[in-house]
Amino acid sequence: MKSKNKNYFTLQQVSIITDIPIHTLKFWRREFNLHLKENSSGRKIFSQDDIDKLLLIKHLRRQERLPLTGIKKRISELKEIPKHKNAAKNKQQLLWLQKELLTIKNLLLQPINKE
Repeated sequence: MKSKNKNYFTLQQVSIITDIPIHTLKFWRREFNLHLKENSSGRKIFSQDDIDKLLLIKHLRRQERLPLTGIKKRISELKEIPKHKNAAKNKQQLLWLQKELLTIKNLLLQPINKE
């Protein structure tokens, strides 16, 4: 979830945006070494990148049911994958999808033979 006007969010706002309880956010912040910035009054604030990381952690924890050590391992694996390899893989998948859609389109444009 992205916001157009805000660059940073408070703990309460992040809890609402991510649907993660505040106590869980505080625990994950320590456990996954999120280095948060501070606002002028010294309160911790979250960037969009921090929120994205929290949403990834939430997905890995709740949908994939990974333990904390498994989540840490998966995150470190994701960091090691070069972005250009992902781009090449995505392009290949899009080209395959385009081919499949063109095949479906051609099938739909064929006249129906009633016998």
